[in-house]
Amino acid sequence: MMKKITLLPLALFFLNGIIAQSTSNFSQEKLLKFNSYIQKEIDAKHIAGAEILIVQNDIVEWHESIGESNTETHESLAKNSIYYIQSMTKPIISVAIMQLVEKGLLGLDDAVYKYIPEVKSLKITTDTSLGLNGPTKPKKNTMTLRHLLSHTSGLTHGLGSNKFDQELFKLLYNETLNYKGHPNLESRINVLMNTPLIGEPGEQWVYSTGPDLLALILQRVSKQSVPEYLKQHIFAPLGMNDTGYNLNEQQAKRVMQLHNQNEAGGMELSPLQVPTQGNTVYGGTHGLFSSTKDYLTFCQMILHKGTWNGSQVLSEETIALMSENHVKEFLGPSRGFGLGFGVIRNSEIDPSPGSTGQLNWGGYFRTYFFIDPSLDLIALFMTQKMPANEDYSGALNQYVYAALK
Repeated sequence: MMKKITLLPLALFFLNGIIAQSTSNFSQEKLLKFNSYIQKEIDAKHIAGAEILIVQNDIVEWHESIGESNTETHESLAKNSIYYIQSMTKPIISVAIMQLVEKGLLGLDDAVYKYIPEVKSLKITTDTSLGLNGPTKPKKNTMTLRHLLSHTSGLTHGLGSNKFDQELFKLLYNETLNYKGHPNLESRINVLMNTPLIGEPGEQWVYSTGPDLLALILQRVSKQSVPEYLKQHIFAPLGMNDTGYNLNEQQAKRVMQLHNQNEAGGMELSPLQVPTQGNTVYGGTHGLFSSTKDYLTFCQMILHKGTWNGSQVLSEETIALMSENHVKEFLGPSRGFGLGFGVIRNSEIDPSPGSTGQLNWGGYFRTYFFIDPSLDLIALFMTQKMPANEDYSGALNQYVYAALK
């Protein structure tokens, strides 16, 4: 018995497939302040609820779900609920493309028109204030896969305030960024192939629809549908069983509903819910549902240099390449963008408390993650509220780093 008692503090146990143990580098008191902040946001009717997951050294340091999944039924938000992750789809599609690069089926500097011929004839608008039908000029540079992965292709996303973006958005999406009037990905890309670029490939960073083109290239080169490819080569090897473009009946019951603030300042269920079944546009910009645990698994693969759950998804060299800045100083002196992720280039001059080398990105419904390789740290924040802003991504960084001992 004495031996068992002596060894108990050193014992490891598995919690939901994640190794956990008793030691911690975090102040529980300071993490409780994060809970308090979220509860105040809920009480102020700014969000319906949120789930927070913090993992360091593959140990769950904090996992909390606060508030409601549905403010009409008042159902509590459960841990490991499912969320429409919007642009957190982009890193997953980027990983899939880099798998094909590793196999020699694609090259980062391949011309995009090699796979989507219509790209070759695209021109560049000379005035975004005049909309999609404004004057254009020929492009000088060839758009490459690297440009698509790093958002330097000259494409845009339709999320800006200028007339060009507003008109493009109406052609591509409905209000929730789900597909609108498009039966498949090819249909949505056909719209892009009939509108100008907003800049020369390689000469600016603009958040873009580039990953949709990557999804189409993935489909054409792999000879598989995007869902089939992702399941076989990423989701199944990693055990991401709750991630996909469509959900089964049991999974659909776990989805946090989308909420808006009404005119009176209260929180209300949005009349625009993303369908959980029947989705047929398998995009790279957005489109996936996922759970907190599933997305953590994806982040752990990135953190562990391409290998997790006994499966090698990418090589260490490829993860290192994806984690480098590929956009010069287009995002300023401290921030950059890799191949699928935002990157902190210089933490000493960055307003965030994150470390140099931190990878991060978020989704339009205010989901967010970061991976800090220097601290072996992953943090995720999940909610479902429209429209997007960066309040909670900033809060996640502030509270998590402040809680480190």
